[in-house]
Amino acid sequence: MTLDPGIGDLPQGDVLIRDGIITAVGPALAPQVPGTRVVDARGRLVIPGLVDTHRHLWQGALGGHTGQVSLTGYSGAVIADLAPRYTPEDLYAGTLWGALQALNAGITTVADWAHNLSTPEHADANVRALHDSGIRAVFLYGGPGPDGLGFFGAPAPRHPADARRLQAEHFPRGINGRLRMGLALRGPSFTTPEATRDDFAFARDLGLPISVHVGMAGFPGAVVALDKLGLLGPDVNHAHAAQLSDREFGLIADSGGSISLSPSVDMLMALGTYPATGHALARGIPAGLSVDTTTGSGTDLFTEMRLALAAERSRANASAVSRNEAVESVELNQRDMLRLATLDAARVWHLEDEVGSLTPGKRADVAVVDMRPPHLDGFGDPVTTLVMGAGTADIEMVVVGGQVVKADGMLTGAIAGRARELMHESRANLRDRTGRKAS
Repeated sequence: MTLDPGIGDLPQGDVLIRDGIITAVGPALAPQVPGTRVVDARGRLVIPGLVDTHRHLWQGALGGHTGQVSLTGYSGAVIADLAPRYTPEDLYAGTLWGALQALNAGITTVADWAHNLSTPEHADANVRALHDSGIRAVFLYGGPGPDGLGFFGAPAPRHPADARRLQAEHFPRGINGRLRMGLALRGPSFTTPEATRDDFAFARDLGLPISVHVGMAGFPGAVVALDKLGLLGPDVNHAHAAQLSDREFGLIADSGGSISLSPSVDMLMALGTYPATGHALARGIPAGLSVDTTTGSGTDLFTEMRLALAAERSRANASAVSRNEAVESVELNQRDMLRLATLDAARVWHLEDEVGSLTPGKRADVAVVDMRPPHLDGFGDPVTTLVMGAGTADIEMVVVGGQVVKADGMLTGAIAGRARELMHESRANLRDRTGRKAS
């Protein structure tokens, strides 16, 4: 499943990779260089590496910490309680483990919304963890402020000026290996208009893309506020966007901005009635799926595809169903969901020329899904089977930039084993600092 409209689906085909680039896609390709590694993927489905448009990787070690909570409960348990206790070592361990969770699930590119960078050492540790993991990422430099994102009282201060130092040291040429940089800004919901204006000016002075949280229940009018300040633009990514008005969706569309959809978190934490999937697609807004936080949800995008599809069909047909009317047809196809996790997601971060499809000339980011198990060995469309049934355990191989990072269902390299040790050490230290016992 190439997701390339010019190539389409190949019932039988090969992907030829050389020097980290896809050089050819088609049937019966022959290796062009002696010693080429040949991967026999019969009975598998080869897809582009998935793209997660919004994720807090530093929380990778906190799985299961916020099961039955709203946004307010999450903010108290994670942002206010645990985040200030993180050392740079904890930040490194959590980010590394979070990145490996993503890779294990076939996610080869992630936008890392790093909002626990209380010191320059924390920021450096975050970038180092991304490098060491082997993932492709947009590192979004955030700052915690005195009370996290500003959920609990006084608005947070202006964005940390250390972002300028980090850009100069780690991203002097814009791209550092597989990493790029952007800014994770608080936006009008969590700070003052003056600080928001200054933060956006800071990002644009550095020439960096921007991401803000908008459209969450209890924090209305964020996009309107950005419009009044004259700050909207194609460099702005709007995370969640679940509770926006029609006018606000129109403003994002007109400005060329993008939306990150987080179906699990939007519904489980009561951020909105439904994810913004249908609104974004109807207006042609670049949109992609995301996990957001793994503290109370999963780590894969297949779950997000299923929830996004079910929620949007429910939203679109709610009026007819409420009148007890039979619905003749439903909109959105499973393939639409796969696109939201690949090519469309790449568009969100202006990476569609590099990743998101199996296209010659693009980076060789590939996931191989084993379709032979009973739950995936289907009669009909393989994409429908994939979207409705696949999970992390079905990802057999993952390739990033031509490098195999998962093979035979297991992450490769010494970093995976070391990451587990560091993650468990960090968990033990966090429990000691909070007086919690291991469960």
